[in-house]
Amino acid sequence: MAEGCCAKFIKVILIGFNLIFWIIGIAFLGVGIWALVDDRMKNVTDLDLEMFNTVTYVVIGVGAVTFVIGFLGCVGAWKESKCMLIMYSMFLFALFLAEVAAGAVGLIWKNKVAEEMDKAFANILDGKKLDQTPTGIQEAMSNLQGLFKCCGINNYTDWTDRSPGSKGATCSCEEETDTTDCERDPLNKLVYKGCRVKFEPFLMDIVYLIGLVVLCLGFVQLIGFAFTVYLIRNLSMDGVV
Repeated sequence: MAEGCCAKFIKVILIGFNLIFWIIGIAFLGVGIWALVDDRMKNVTDLDLEMFNTVTYVVIGVGAVTFVIGFLGCVGAWKESKCMLIMYSMFLFALFLAEVAAGAVGLIWKNKVAEEMDKAFANILDGKKLDQTPTGIQEAMSNLQGLFKCCGINNYTDWTDRSPGSKGATCSCEEETDTTDCERDPLNKLVYKGCRVKFEPFLMDIVYLIGLVVLCLGFVQLIGFAFTVYLIRNLSMDGVV
């Protein structure tokens, strides 16, 4: 049993820490799953932007692992099981290293988002018009145009048909009072400018935010690791297995 006021205090702190850690795992899982199923975010994933999709699945993976590790640490501290705490500390430190590496890469390589986005868009068009791409991509692009108030990947010429009721109809900028983000087509109709300039900062912000959150979470876990090592040493002195 944990002896001394300090050890008992750390035990309580560690239980509370892991309850929060467990909740964070659920939150990560929720955010990752939301990114896959939410109508607006699903439009982004349907465009098959490789980097964004990878980040989404990494968030889900981190959430699942964090959930399991948080549960293990909470039960280990509550039961004062040295074996469970040792396993917990090993997993926690390994997760800390992985998260710091992933977070650093996310922050350093956030500028590569534009490059990856250009590749993905080039693969989508591949010399074709958006009207000639699979229906799922047309739907996703049409929905994103309405959300971001933009038209086509580069501009309105990426669509052949922009008539009312078509997938390219969301390009219309006629009802806008502020036409800063609009331009005129050869028929003198107002249409939104291309989506590339809108997507790039959006995706960069998401990757940057996820990298920052993962880094912060990693350093919080390091504090938990230090508490766990102290508690394990205290239990070792008591001969607890």
